[in-house]
Amino acid sequence: MAKKTEKKDFDFAKSYKELQKIAEEFESGGLSLDEGLKKFEEGLKIAKQCKEYIEKIENKIVQIKKKYK
Repeated sequence: MAKKTEKKDFDFAKSYKELQKIAEEFESGGLSLDEGLKKFEEGLKIAKQCKEYIEKIENKIVQIKKKYK
């Protein structure tokens, strides 16, 4: 089973913007405890997906560099 970050439709820029939006919501201080908990969990999920995507790209870069050494 493929991970979400391995799908071709993963949009890193969109996910990063969503993380920024969540951070701004926390900074504004307007979230209730329940909303904050939900946003926190959502943010961690998105951050994990972004991290996995970056690791995949880094591995691809290493493979490309090895290919042309």
